[in-house]
Amino acid sequence: MSRVTVSGPAPFIIEAPMICEFCETEIPIGLSVCPHCGKPQSASGQTDRRSLWFVLIIVVMFGIAVAEHHLVFSH
Repeated sequence: MSRVTVSGPAPFIIEAPMICEFCETEIPIGLSVCPHCGKPQSASGQTDRRSLWFVLIIVVMFGIAVAEHHLVFSH
């Protein structure tokens, strides 16, 4: 079996232009405001962070409900 080694520049990531959430116009890379309608765009990680908080709150509420149920019906 032979081994192939590739040398050269480090791989790079090609970023695709964003699409405006409101007017669906293409937004150039690096801009956070749509040049067509002028509305700010949400950060890509912001939605993920909101989802994480939502799940965390649901899990905590479920844990409290289970603990209360256990305390009420254990006597």
